[in-house]
Amino acid sequence: MHHLTLPEAIAGTISAALLLVQLALLRSLVLAELITLYAVQSLFVALISLAVGITEREWDLILLAVLTFVAKVIVLPVVMRRLSRDISTRVEIPARINVTLSLILAAAIMGVAILTAGALPVKTGEYLPQADLATTLAIVFVGFLVAILRPNALAQVIAFLTIENGLYFGTVTLAPGLPFVVGILLLIDVLIAVVVFAVLVRVLVSQEASASVDVLQQLKG
Repeated sequence: MHHLTLPEAIAGTISAALLLVQLALLRSLVLAELITLYAVQSLFVALISLAVGITEREWDLILLAVLTFVAKVIVLPVVMRRLSRDISTRVEIPARINVTLSLILAAAIMGVAILTAGALPVKTGEYLPQADLATTLAIVFVGFLVAILRPNALAQVIAFLTIENGLYFGTVTLAPGLPFVVGILLLIDVLIAVVVFAVLVRVLVSQEASASVDVLQQLKG
């Protein structure tokens, strides 16, 4: 009988937490809640980076965990809330299908992610690579599902930010010895997404429009 090691237990617990948060995105129709869920998910990502860094004695991962916590758990959510404050009374996050059907689709997609990860020739090891790969794929797939089912520009930006969280989680757990520069590049991607978020907010405020992507399509030249 195989007994879970501490690293396996940490990775498994955080994997489950990340998936639950990703599913919660599909039941929320309020922008502020989506920002909060992103902050919570980023906290779990920072924790796994810290845990792997301490276990593997990788100081660059510990530093990345600190940077992730400061940037993605504290600073970016505050910035996004302030940016969206001017349009908060007009922001609506419609859903193309109801919440129940969205969750069923998400569960099916997660099942596909688990089967795909299980079929890949990934050796089991200290951090449950197959389970962590399944979690990464599930977060990415569900992130795209959220972007498709929420025809709202700001919600879609947050969906893509959660996809980045999934990629970051996979990188840390599957390749603990990743170069420090890779983690920094992932954080830079987040900053770029927030800049896009800010530009969208300014456009919506100037146009006095909603955040629906149907409205934004009118801005095409």
